[in-house]
Amino acid sequence: MNYNIYISERFKRAVTLHIVKNLLPDPPFQAPLLLGIHGPSGYGKTFQCECILREMGIEEFLISGGQLESGTAGEPAKLVREQYIAASRSIQKGESKAAAVLINDVDTGLGNWGEQVQTTINTQTVYGELMHLVDYPTSVEGRRTERIPIILTGNDFTKLYDPLVRAGRMEAFEWNPTVQEKSEIVSGIFPELEPKDCQQLVHDFPNCSIAFFSHLRSIILDDLLWESIQTQGGGRYVIDQLIRGYQFPFGKYFTTNMIYKNIYLAGKELLNSGQLVNHLKK
Repeated sequence: MNYNIYISERFKRAVTLHIVKNLLPDPPFQAPLLLGIHGPSGYGKTFQCECILREMGIEEFLISGGQLESGTAGEPAKLVREQYIAASRSIQKGESKAAAVLINDVDTGLGNWGEQVQTTINTQTVYGELMHLVDYPTSVEGRRTERIPIILTGNDFTKLYDPLVRAGRMEAFEWNPTVQEKSEIVSGIFPELEPKDCQQLVHDFPNCSIAFFSHLRSIILDDLLWESIQTQGGGRYVIDQLIRGYQFPFGKYFTTNMIYKNIYLAGKELLNSGQLVNHLKK
């Protein structure tokens, strides 16, 4: 069974308002080109952005934080500029009705994390490129461009260049879900459970991120799938039958075994198993 994706209303509000304000032809206020969504790791910042953009029919041009560093000076800044121009052209050519640039984990590539982290010329050139786009969003490389809203996600924006994140250039939104919001999200991850059971799960694992619950579902399904494979005749037999197009009744088996008690016990075992790494914890 697929997740029933829950998007927080206030998260959706922040992203939607940012897109709309940047698309208004003659806004009665200053609309920052950048929306910075920051907060703890493992709470679905980039994932929710992608879902909202897709729901609104906004073409997404993605840049990963890891792409903001390169052995060739100037390449990351060029990538940012090219993605912005590509988003603009997609609108001008009628390929997209609207577009946005999404840069995820921006602080991993541009953040100042202290003396132990080497700072290269690419950091300065990317900042310079972003500053230019913010200040001149409709003129890039001497040509007219569409105004393309930019969304940045990351964990700690205090590590970024102050002039870039100041009010007027960036609007910040902190995503640290409430208990109720976490319960709603967990209800989507475990649609087999009653809402009260999902609330109890959040209470039982109060310091765990959304990524923990997604990982928990995955390992439970792994266990159930393994049991089902064994009852069906083993891996070689199942693979052979799958290649032949046979549909095994895994879905019903998963649903009937996905109950609160099993999930709770699996969660406790997961916490004590050593399988978790830091980004799955709060």
